[in-house]
Amino acid sequence: MKNIQKIKNNYKSIVSKKYYNKKFHQLNKEEQKYCSYVAEVKAYIYSIIPEDFRKLTIFDFGGHSKDEKKLISDEIALKAKNIICKYCWGKEWSEIKKEYPIDSKIKLFLKDNSVMPDRFINGNNVVIFGLSDGNPIGRTFVASLIMKEAIKIRIKNKCRNQTYDWVDFAILKKSILDDSLDLAEYRSCDWLVIDNITKSDFVSLKQRSFMSNLIDPFFLGRFSDNLPTILVFKFDITNEIINIEELLGVGVARIVNSKRTFRIPLGERMIKK
Repeated sequence: MKNIQKIKNNYKSIVSKKYYNKKFHQLNKEEQKYCSYVAEVKAYIYSIIPEDFRKLTIFDFGGHSKDEKKLISDEIALKAKNIICKYCWGKEWSEIKKEYPIDSKIKLFLKDNSVMPDRFINGNNVVIFGLSDGNPIGRTFVASLIMKEAIKIRIKNKCRNQTYDWVDFAILKKSILDDSLDLAEYRSCDWLVIDNITKSDFVSLKQRSFMSNLIDPFFLGRFSDNLPTILVFKFDITNEIINIEELLGVGVARIVNSKRTFRIPLGERMIKK
C-alpha cells in the first residue's frame, strides 16, 4: 500500500480552502473529518492513476485525443462508455443520458449512485482489450476511469480500508520471478490494474509454459479471493487464433472467461463481429 500521508496533508489544505475557505486547523471536527476523507481520495488518485489521466472523467471519454484526433469510432466509444457506466454506476451511458439530459444532473447521478461497493463484494473483474497497431485507443484511460471510481468510494464507511495498486505486466512478471516484496501487495490489494499485457513476450511453448506456471498462482489466488482485477490487454483477446490459456496461463484465462468479468472491447473488428 502506497504511503500517501505527505500528499494527503497537502490536499487537506487545498480542500479546506476550497470547501470552507479556512485553514484545516480552523475547521470543526466534522469539517476536518470530511476534508480529510476527500484529501485522502485525491491523494490516492494522485499516487495510483497515471499522470495523464488523473483529471479526466467519463465526460472526456469519446474516442478522441486531447487535440480532437479521432482514435476509435463513435460506435466503439459508445459501446465502451456504456459498459464502463454499467460497471461503475449500474446503468449504461445511453440510459443515463436519456434520463438526465443535462450534464449537471448526470454529475449528481454519478455522485450518488456508485455500485462499486457491490462490484467489490461480487469480485467483478474487468478486461479491456483491442489491437491498435501502436496507436492509442483509450485502454489505459478506461482502466483509469474505473480505478478512480473504486478510490472515490473509500469515503463510504464500509470501503474506507480498501487498498489499490497499478502495475505494468512486465513489472509484475519480474516481481513474481524475483519473489519481491511488492508481490505480496499486488497479490492482496483490493483493487488492482495490470496494464500493458502483451502476447509476444514468450516465443517458444517452453517459455510460455514456464511463465504461465509461475504467474498462475497469483491470478488464481486473486480470483478465488474475489479481488477485482482490471486487466488491460494490448491485443484482441477475441481473435479466434488466440488461446489465452496457452498464451498466459490458466489464471488469466479464468479471469477473462468468468461470468463475473466485464469485457470492454476497443477495436474495429470486435464491433463488426
